[in-house]
Amino acid sequence: MVSQTVSVSQTEGLHARPASEFAKAVVESGTSVTVSRPGQPGVRGDSVLSLMAIGAKHGEKLMISVSGEDEQAVLERLASLF
Repeated sequence: MVSQTVSVSQTEGLHARPASEFAKAVVESGTSVTVSRPGQPGVRGDSVLSLMAIGAKHGEKLMISVSGEDEQAVLERLASLF
């Protein structure tokens, strides 16, 4: 498992469109991904509703954790979506 902290760069925060794009990328990667605020339980990265439930605003830090094949490459791709 590999993890990385990212900052939400979208002005509106982690709303429907970026959450949907992120979830789609997770499904395509075939890996297990969780997203969380540091120190809090994670949510499934392939669930748009779960991602939106985090309620992350612009500039907030989130932790992405990836487990599976090509973890580092998948993590880099997912982190670039923020």
